[in-house]
Amino acid sequence: MTTFLAALLAFPTAIFTILLGVVLAYWLCVIVGAAGVDLLDGDVDLEGGAKATSGALEGGAKAVGGHDVGDAGHSHLHDAEAATGLLAMLGFGGIPVTVSVSLVVFLSWSLSLLSGQAMHGALSMLPSWLVSTGLGLVCATVGTVAGGLAVRPLRPIFIAKRAPGREALMGRVCTISSGSVTAKDGHATFEDGAAGLILNVFCDKPNQLKRGQPALILGYDAERGIYEVEPVDWLLPQEMEQLRDPLKAAAIARARAQR
Repeated sequence: MTTFLAALLAFPTAIFTILLGVVLAYWLCVIVGAAGVDLLDGDVDLEGGAKATSGALEGGAKAVGGHDVGDAGHSHLHDAEAATGLLAMLGFGGIPVTVSVSLVVFLSWSLSLLSGQAMHGALSMLPSWLVSTGLGLVCATVGTVAGGLAVRPLRPIFIAKRAPGREALMGRVCTISSGSVTAKDGHATFEDGAAGLILNVFCDKPNQLKRGQPALILGYDAERGIYEVEPVDWLLPQEMEQLRDPLKAAAIARARAQR
């Protein structure tokens, strides 16, 4: 145990040990709900943030009429783009910064802990501080490269799925979740491949829609914030077949909404 503690507190492993302690404390906060996985993404990421920052800085530069502010804005933009390009080149593009940093720290710490004594023994003819400094740099570099390779298969997990827009719902089929649907109100759910959407719906025509039945989305009433639907059993067989094509389904919805 004494040997293990000495290895943990030896330079450069001690630096990685401190960083690992910070990482573990952070993930403990994530577990208890005090922090989010994407805590640092607003500071480092990404293309959209860089463009937004650039626009704000350029607007400020024009407002005050100063060239220095504009130059500073371009400098910040270039820095953000450089950081984004570096992360992508290392394999961390699309991965939350906290996940990337945690993996790099863990790998660097493991490499330093496992190879520290062996490297000092093999290079005993060199000054100890020089071996330790070189070892720290090598472990950090190898940990970064290995981390970039390790997180690539995880990238699809962190792709944010956007909910479909209102126009994209036209001609799509939802599932009624209320006991009935009247000309004034009703509720339905739409499976979007993620958590699903809960929609307020109505149907102007007398219908037998009830919980669990499918309904065709015809359009959106912006004033009422509600979607117009109708039973799919009112559709012709050829119209039912065309619902598989989003463009044809939207055309069917528009045509039926105009009747």
